[in-house]
Amino acid sequence: MALAGRIPPAMMFPAGRSELRTRYLDLASGIRVRVVECGTPGAPMIVLLPGWGCSVYVFRENLAPLAAAGFHAVAVDLKGHGLSDKPISRGEYRLESMQIHVREILDALDADDVVLVGLSMGAALAAQIAAAAQGHVRSVVLGSPVGYSGIPALWALKGVTASPVVSLLPRIATRQVIKSILEVVNGKLRKISPRDVDEYWAPTQFPEFTIAMRQLLHEFTWDGGVPAIGVPALLISGSQDRLLPRALARQYAHKIHGVRHLEIAGAGHVVYDEAPAAVNEAIIEFVTGLYSKGQ
Repeated sequence: MALAGRIPPAMMFPAGRSELRTRYLDLASGIRVRVVECGTPGAPMIVLLPGWGCSVYVFRENLAPLAAAGFHAVAVDLKGHGLSDKPISRGEYRLESMQIHVREILDALDADDVVLVGLSMGAALAAQIAAAAQGHVRSVVLGSPVGYSGIPALWALKGVTASPVVSLLPRIATRQVIKSILEVVNGKLRKISPRDVDEYWAPTQFPEFTIAMRQLLHEFTWDGGVPAIGVPALLISGSQDRLLPRALARQYAHKIHGVRHLEIAGAGHVVYDEAPAAVNEAIIEFVTGLYSKGQ
């Protein structure tokens, strides 16, 4: 049973955005996921993967500009998130399981020679998929990537979400808790709006959501190291990111061969909606340049 007080699915993003299309993909695993897309089918595809706890809402300011630049932009609610299915079986949210999940999404989209754009955990997944599927991924954009060197205070998060409190998590995830999380992860470039809080709180109406987020915290590999990506990469980070400190972002830039690194002054962790104009310009320039060079 859905919990009360949250905005209903019909009012969640992209409600009211006529330029955006929503559909559901039935994956080989039996899981059903929601995608929101913009642009002409058949145009070069850019697939956007959100991070932990995020829905496609995080890419609300990116889809239309990418489409206007000539791309078919597709944002995905990963399993457990947004309005996609939320399995809670043991092992569903391990790194290997999430990699298989993303590959199933790409297969369902018939996406080949695709550009993967990820945020946070989604960036780590994009890098892992690119490393394992060279020839099918043209390039990657890694926004505030985590999953290579651990997460600050992860031990504390695991402690407060230990097994005895699992059944209580749906009730603990109040609107104020979500607002507090957003205040921690955002930087100085924009104020958090009531709509932001409503959109990030909305998935908690489904009790399986908070359980799935807990499973990710405990099962996903958050310190797996930087993979050998092997395709052109753009790294975007914020100077005020508490989850990816500047020094660590610069270490990643040195470890990823040939990477371009854009650091956005004043931005926190959620660079795609904190600085959409700068991020969109960087992605479009980066990807368009690759296509013009035939890379």
